[in-house]
Amino acid sequence: MQPETLPQKAAKIKLLVLDIDGVLTDGRVVYDSDGREIKYFDVKDGHGLKMLMRSGVEIALLSGRESKVNRDRAEELGIEDLTEKTHVKLPAFLEIMKRKGVTPEQTAYMGDDLIDLPPMRAAGLTFAPKNAVVEVRQQVDMVSDFEGGKGAVRQVCEFLLRSAGTWDEMIKRYF
Repeated sequence: MQPETLPQKAAKIKLLVLDIDGVLTDGRVVYDSDGREIKYFDVKDGHGLKMLMRSGVEIALLSGRESKVNRDRAEELGIEDLTEKTHVKLPAFLEIMKRKGVTPEQTAYMGDDLIDLPPMRAAGLTFAPKNAVVEVRQQVDMVSDFEGGKGAVRQVCEFLLRSAGTWDEMIKRYF
């Protein structure tokens, strides 16, 4: 029997779990003179997530940090499953899968740093931005051509949609 190809694995995904800092953002955390936190998100990443959700894939966010900016961005995108301040991510990741009723083979994870390795080992499919730490890039199924916060998530969303055969249907509304 032939080993499963990356697109075949991707076609099975029903849940995408994302780290935030360094994946949805460029990893910088900026504080203004009033102590307000500022992060940079890519609108194309957000649009990719919206398309993926419209296709039926669920999205969950899992962050080691707690941040009002994270909550605001999740709300703006319509992502209801946000877990923050999780310094040991594997138990939280397993709980998310249980809540969503999915198996590891139906779950993808995207992270960029060492804290993301345990959930990556439990996921059926893994991704990292181009600027992830070397140990993460060596472990994942696919490294994006783009850096975190600069299109990496959008590339993953498009890959999942194309692999599932739903990309053409998703973009019809724009033509």
